[in-house]
Amino acid sequence: MTAPAAAPRCDPGFVKLHVPDLEAAIAFFREVFGWNAGQVLDLAEFRQVAMSAPDNPFDVILRCWKDGKPRDIGNGWGPLGVRTDNLDGVLARAIDCGSSMVREPTAAGAVRFAILRTPHGHEIELIQQGN
Repeated sequence: MTAPAAAPRCDPGFVKLHVPDLEAAIAFFREVFGWNAGQVLDLAEFRQVAMSAPDNPFDVILRCWKDGKPRDIGNGWGPLGVRTDNLDGVLARAIDCGSSMVREPTAAGAVRFAILRTPHGHEIELIQQGN
């Protein structure tokens, strides 16, 4: 039996979040997490902006549909995980920027985590290692 060929590179690159107000969502992710707006794609049916942390290639793409029809987030996905070295500070900024608490900060061994809901309804799980 021959060995299988090496798999091609398959790194995670982005996740898309549908938002009703693109400018407000950009401001939220910039203010709470310090992320930068990058590539913009503006088509007839939607406009989207890639947000990312400095020196991190993974993007959170914020997409706003131009038809005005609401998009249902649904329950078939988990929260977006965000690593931080200051869970309490980030959580406080998120609450100040209109987020609500889904799960209070909780210790699980060497990890602390909390889950918040953004003003647009997306869940974000903040994770801090080692404290």
